[in-house]
Amino acid sequence: MPAQYSAPLRLNYLQYVVTSNRQMVETTIRVLEPDRLDTTVRPRILFLLPSCPELSHRSGDGLDEVLKHDLHNRYGFIAVAPTFADWPWMTDLPDQQMFQQVLYFIEDVVGFIDQLHPDATRLLIGYSKGGSAALQLLLRYPDMFQAAAAFDSPVMKEQPDQWEMPYFWPNPEHFQDFAIPHLLRTRGRDLGSDPRIGLFGYGNFGKNAPEWTFDHLGAAHELMTSLGIPHVYDNDTYRDHRWDSGWLPEAVAALDRMSA
Repeated sequence: MPAQYSAPLRLNYLQYVVTSNRQMVETTIRVLEPDRLDTTVRPRILFLLPSCPELSHRSGDGLDEVLKHDLHNRYGFIAVAPTFADWPWMTDLPDQQMFQQVLYFIEDVVGFIDQLHPDATRLLIGYSKGGSAALQLLLRYPDMFQAAAAFDSPVMKEQPDQWEMPYFWPNPEHFQDFAIPHLLRTRGRDLGSDPRIGLFGYGNFGKNAPEWTFDHLGAAHELMTSLGIPHVYDNDTYRDHRWDSGWLPEAVAALDRMSA
């Protein structure tokens, strides 16, 4: 059954309620358009991928930060912030209909936005698991998305053995289709000769990382360098592991350059 969408609630943005058989409960899609969208020659969609389930502000809010810094008007981006019913690791469990997170995003979120803004360039951004999801989606669907940026994300996980990951990938072999190091080695060169990935840190997963993790950003930078994958890398400034710690304007500026 196709997803169903409510009429938009008009706040500082448009908010749609989504009923999808790929999610356990209703979700939302918030859409923030630039003030002068009618003058935009080539619209660009900036998908803000969350790190927490449902509509949570526990670590700030990506759409609030776009508004605060006026990034949608500065760059002419249409900012889209979807929610997920559960922790958004961007997995698809083949035997559980309600855990089709990738299909939900591709078909129910991107597909819906395509109806509102056809032929737009699509960009991805996130931090923590949202940043990992951004890179995973770009590498798996390079013809669908132009570029992705990740801040302070565990992008070098080779096994689903921390946090909620064993629950989302009960079969470790299934994780190989989603593991970013594997995707970089097997599909990274499909991205072409221009930078399409941005890595920004550091916090929990950059240099001086706590003992329960390591410098994922530095390791990804080294791997991409060794593989000849062009990318943008900035791991020099410590920032808290949140949407509102000051990293978003720099990362959005990089996506602007990568999609110009």
